[in-house]
Amino acid sequence: MGVDIISNKRIFPDFMEWGIINKENFIDKTSYDVPIKRWDPLSTVIIQTKGFGFRKERVRYYGHYAYLSPIRGKRPKGFKTEEEKNQFYDCSRKIKSKYKDVFTSVTEGKPIYDDWGKQIGDGFTIIITEDEKKRDNPFLETPHQIERIPDSCKAITLINRYPSMARIVDSDIEKEIKDNMPSHLKLSRGINLVTLSRHFYPALCFNLIPEDVLAGIFLSMKAAILYCVQEAIDKDYYDITVSPFFNIGTKVGGSQPRIHGQVYIDLNMDGHGSRLEGHLEAFKEMGDNCHLCQTTHGDSDRIILKTNFWTFYATGSPVRNYHIRAYPHEHIRRFTQLKINQINDFANAIKMVFQALDDTSIDKNRNILFNCCPYGYDADFHMFVDIIPHEIIGGAEMADDMRVARKLPHIAAAEVRKSLEKYLNK
Repeated sequence: MGVDIISNKRIFPDFMEWGIINKENFIDKTSYDVPIKRWDPLSTVIIQTKGFGFRKERVRYYGHYAYLSPIRGKRPKGFKTEEEKNQFYDCSRKIKSKYKDVFTSVTEGKPIYDDWGKQIGDGFTIIITEDEKKRDNPFLETPHQIERIPDSCKAITLINRYPSMARIVDSDIEKEIKDNMPSHLKLSRGINLVTLSRHFYPALCFNLIPEDVLAGIFLSMKAAILYCVQEAIDKDYYDITVSPFFNIGTKVGGSQPRIHGQVYIDLNMDGHGSRLEGHLEAFKEMGDNCHLCQTTHGDSDRIILKTNFWTFYATGSPVRNYHIRAYPHEHIRRFTQLKINQINDFANAIKMVFQALDDTSIDKNRNILFNCCPYGYDADFHMFVDIIPHEIIGGAEMADDMRVARKLPHIAAAEVRKSLEKYLNK
């Protein structure tokens, strides 16, 4: 860690912190220390579709790929005791307003220490948006301490300090990496974002996190994505896949107790995964007969909640038991096209759905995945959301893109609908 001895201020980040690789922190590193994107040769093929409107002629793939980034293993773990973990899952308990986590140093703009004097965080960060207001440039090279985030702020979006992709790479270092890297590997480029609530809220608990705070998280995330994508386009990046998601709970990858979302903005311009390929091709084949715009979800048996702007339903081909999908009634392609009334409505609805899942005794570890059309793709797409509870799955399911579910979707929907009834009247 580079530190100015006189002022005790950081002057350059450690290797790959905030996705930065420069001459100062690349010393004693090799091409295998950098973040890598590797396509699986046994499941990757060249994209043949000509209807996605790709900007430039170049080879693009779809299939399975992996981001390999050693710095991800250095992420701080937010749950230090079983009591903290139990507090995260117990929505009946009032959360202490002075609760300190790794993000507290960012929101307070100073180093934060636990009750035993150990430093939790140093306060250095790169803030892309404060609520919807633009702050630091997405390609800023120097993390810094900030003034305390005002209490009136609902959410902020930061550059992830422990990303899976490199955001800033010194040109000379990049050439050295590429010259020494095996041909089947590539330096992974992109922006990783984290959006968090200004004040500490542990989860999507119906009675704890205010609706306007949850909506504020979505709005800050939306503004940050738009800012990052525009700056990336200005730097001649194109065909940009953007993946917003929430990992809620340790079993589904949530390492911090404070409610937060993440966004992966892939700037490798080399294609997309097989799952997204399936969605793109399916919507292309539908044409004007969009399934989400026209389906009745099993004559409404699988609909869980229908609001002014959204429909939540138990999907007929679940990847987990109680797998729920949601989509806006408006046929829009991306998360960033959601209007404020749609976001407010979604925030209220998903709080109720999560509480209904709690009341139905469904595993509290859950993923929320926003499926969107990539930027630069001229593809018809109806943006939708997957809400997937954690569940242990078997070997055959790991070998193919299939699942064996024990709960019939219309019965799962009926159970959740029953639990929702008491919240719909609030």
